[in-house]
Amino acid sequence: MSDIALPSCLHDLETLARGPGLVLARCRYHPEAFAEQAFEQAGIPLPAGLGRAVAKRRAEYLAGRVCARAALRRAPGLDAVPGTGDDRAPRWPAGAVGAITHSHGEAAALTGDARQWRGLGLDRERWLAPARAARLRDELLTPPERDTLTGLSGQDLARRVTLTFSVKESLFKALYPLTGRRFYFQDAALEGDRIRLLTGLSVDWRAGDSLPFGVEEDPAGLLSWITVPA
Repeated sequence: MSDIALPSCLHDLETLARGPGLVLARCRYHPEAFAEQAFEQAGIPLPAGLGRAVAKRRAEYLAGRVCARAALRRAPGLDAVPGTGDDRAPRWPAGAVGAITHSHGEAAALTGDARQWRGLGLDRERWLAPARAARLRDELLTPPERDTLTGLSGQDLARRVTLTFSVKESLFKALYPLTGRRFYFQDAALEGDRIRLLTGLSVDWRAGDSLPFGVEEDPAGLLSWITVPA
């Protein structure tokens, strides 16, 4: 557990080792308990662009940055808070890589030593409702991925669609900082326990390249992650 002081809108902060030079931090947040002094209490700078944001947006940003700082203190051992770029992506301190996610009152950050990891992706999702999953599957899944849904219905189909969506979000967070190129749901496909690029992003990341992914499920949803070794 962390000894970081938390404002009343955040609780249950914990850090967990996820591999060599790799740490996951996560916490829960309550937007309804957010107070104006929360950023000051947590020692997190408030970006100018968030000054007039609704409490939910400020609470989730604060929770993500608190998690990031807690993780960075362990891997790679920096007392720092990532900034925010013009593209709204986190800007990690020199020597570190990472990713942040937040969803429905839960936030997490995965950080690592840049000497061991080139990129990291992390995404938390609540399980989609079956009706919503059915509406979104054509947008989120490639035709071969949709073929794997044959025989599935209800919650089983919804879980598969949620998993695919989350892993693709993690892939984007891992590769966008490395390539500077945006890509979309039809540009990658899950194949077993790996996700494969269907379009080239750079000379280092070509169509056909693939990465393994990890998933942790619970009754409310799932956490997915992707690690790119140095």
